[in-house]
Amino acid sequence: MKITTERLPKSLIALDVELEPAQVEKGLDRAARRISEKHNIPGFRKGKAPRFIIENYFGREALIEEATDDLINKAYRAALEQEQIEPVGQGQIEAIDVNEGFRFRITVPVYPTFTLPDYRTIRIPLHVEAVTDEIVGLALNSVRDRHVVLRELEEPRPAQQGDQLTVRLETLVDGERVEDFGEADEIPETTLVLDPDYVIEPLYQGLLSAQLEETREIPAHIPADHEDERVRDKDVVFKVHVTAMQERLLPEWDEVPTLEEFEGTLEEFRDHTRTDLEQRAQQRAEQDVLNRFIAQVVEQTEYDLPDVMIAEVADDLLNEQGAQFARYGISLDQMLQFRNQTREDARAEFLGEAEQRLKTRLALGQVVEREMLMIDPNEVQSAAQAMLASYAQEELPAVMQALSNPQTQEQFMYNVANSVLDTKLRARLLAIAVGEAPEPGSDHDHAAHRPRPRPRRRTYRRPRPSA
Repeated sequence: MKITTERLPKSLIALDVELEPAQVEKGLDRAARRISEKHNIPGFRKGKAPRFIIENYFGREALIEEATDDLINKAYRAALEQEQIEPVGQGQIEAIDVNEGFRFRITVPVYPTFTLPDYRTIRIPLHVEAVTDEIVGLALNSVRDRHVVLRELEEPRPAQQGDQLTVRLETLVDGERVEDFGEADEIPETTLVLDPDYVIEPLYQGLLSAQLEETREIPAHIPADHEDERVRDKDVVFKVHVTAMQERLLPEWDEVPTLEEFEGTLEEFRDHTRTDLEQRAQQRAEQDVLNRFIAQVVEQTEYDLPDVMIAEVADDLLNEQGAQFARYGISLDQMLQFRNQTREDARAEFLGEAEQRLKTRLALGQVVEREMLMIDPNEVQSAAQAMLASYAQEELPAVMQALSNPQTQEQFMYNVANSVLDTKLRARLLAIAVGEAPEPGSDHDHAAHRPRPRPRRRTYRRPRPSA
């Protein structure tokens, strides 16, 4: 068997394969036996007609057609072994020539080539937002508000600070309404807490002393940094009609720790809240550094990606979306039918995101290799036990029943191992970004390993005959 290879863009390798005459003859013999077993040949029992009879009866073209898949399949596998090629998806038959001998050309997607930048020189400053007394106070107010009780007014009265108002609100710019309420017959109701911590100052001042069923027009200037660009740095008029008014009864401050099931004093609860806010601020800052660092690594990496790998990730994204809809009792097929889409159409919408995800995955996988990050079996066992301990008692029997299946257990431990490795990777990337990383391979022992990727089947796809 003669094989020549050609490297193509998008991490494809073209194999031009020419079979030896003896290989072709053996393939034709096998094809003749299969045809003989499927058809009644006059004068012969099924499977007993010799090849020359089959060839005369059905024609050589039918014999070659029957032999083609078998010949290509065996030759393709042998070619992959001989050339030491590990495909990442199905091979695609590009051409078959049976006029003189037996030749075919097949393109094989392989693991992509890519070149990482000198990522250890990338620096991202870590800026942790300071947790001020004001921020702690706002957080405590928010906690207290979770336990508010609304009480209807016994007698009508003007609106006071702290009241909750139900209103129909329009925002006017140059006399034109900004909001689009669609085909609604009337402006939908919304609720406002009459407090300067909840609404802008002009709206707060303008609604103080408002009466039930009263309509007020309140002028205001919207700051230039407002999130809604339609009103940013503009003079507006809020047209507000009050439809309901309730008194908000907040618990006493000393009651808040108990309501939050916290064992301690109000001052201790304040300290606990500050610590929690500081931890969250640290996590946000670290995540920002990680996001920016990874974005730079991916942007500076040169890729040559096979389409099949991008399509596989797009499939994953589509299935993830389907799983989200499944929580509401809607299957992926129902979702596609509602959108009047085929699966291919829906998958195509994810190709851009899939390419970015694949680039990130490949780059970070290479970083793991270069940094020689490893996981210890004891770490994986501890992480698995911690994950199981996080389940509620009523959920645990079903989880353990599922894990009694060897395949499910293997997948579970594989996922846990990857989670442990991901935690180590995040810590290493953060250390590199801020200039505090140890040397690669300086923190693992002889028992450590990496999760092994799942093997892929070596298959090919024949082109469909044209109509």
